[in-house]
Amino acid sequence: MIFKNNMINRKLLNQLLFTVIFIITSVLSLIFIHHIFGDRAVFLNLRIFSPEVLSKVIILLILYFLLDTLRLFYILKALNVNVDFKYIIKLAFINIFISNITPFASGGGFAQIYFLNKKGVAIGDATAASTIRTVIPIILFAVSTPIILAFDQSILKIFSNNNTLVYIGILIVIYILAMYIIWKLIKNPRTIKIILYKIMYFLEDKEIIKPYKTKRWIKKTFREIHRFSINTTRFFDGDKKYVSLSIVFTILFLLSLFSFSVILIRGLSPEASPLSIILSQIVITFGMYFAPTPGATGVAEGGFTLMFADFVKKRDIVSLIFAWRFFTIYLGMIIGMIIFYFEMFKNNGRDVRN
Repeated sequence: MIFKNNMINRKLLNQLLFTVIFIITSVLSLIFIHHIFGDRAVFLNLRIFSPEVLSKVIILLILYFLLDTLRLFYILKALNVNVDFKYIIKLAFINIFISNITPFASGGGFAQIYFLNKKGVAIGDATAASTIRTVIPIILFAVSTPIILAFDQSILKIFSNNNTLVYIGILIVIYILAMYIIWKLIKNPRTIKIILYKIMYFLEDKEIIKPYKTKRWIKKTFREIHRFSINTTRFFDGDKKYVSLSIVFTILFLLSLFSFSVILIRGLSPEASPLSIILSQIVITFGMYFAPTPGATGVAEGGFTLMFADFVKKRDIVSLIFAWRFFTIYLGMIIGMIIFYFEMFKNNGRDVRN
């Protein structure tokens, strides 16, 4: 029991360390952008947003959190798992916190699996729900992003004029390959297993990786591939009403996420096109999924600046970015952090008493 409590305490300290790294990186990103684009303006001036804009954002914020909860709730329903809706609200905030302090947003899913299991949900069901919750948006982005890059001229300006077609071609090939892999993982994972098996042993023959690591990685990877295939099939074979609702609420959640930028930017520049803002936001968000930094910090701020610096005055860009990140990330993280540590200490206390 003492060993288990020490493990939990180390995990809590790790989360605290990741949180500090996230805060420092976020602040440094804003300072850098202010240095480049600030135009000798005040670092943060949220008074540039009218009360009307802020009231719209607050209403959208409530809808944003609700939709985030509903998409996980109906994914669990489709898997024939019943969890109290109030508890799912907690999980939604915990996911916002953990996924934004861990590289590649990798920790949020594990946290949800942990807390779902604490609630009595089987590990397999919890893993399925967490995986599907992540995969649905990635598939939507993988389909839409190359189309946007190919046809939206306003977004192409961020690329070098001489290499635009090359960049687009590479991205399209990557996305098509990713979609093919996802399809094979669902319908016929054996093909992917064979390819991975050959790659791993090729690397072993070249002495790039050690034999004991080859066997361990193959075993772990094959297990995850099998789990992903089975769980995804279970989801799509579930109640069609719940499957449809989970996809619909995921799309609505993403639209609400993109709408923050629309409201904030149009509050500063009413002539800005909502469609252009949303399309640019799709590209930014998709890139954030694969950013190695905690919460995609640095990548998110940099991508947002590249996409929207011409939409508003230079002196307003830092305040705009901060407002965007505050409402879509920081506020949810603060709530999620409070819930996470409360739940962890509560569970830790129970373990000690038992």
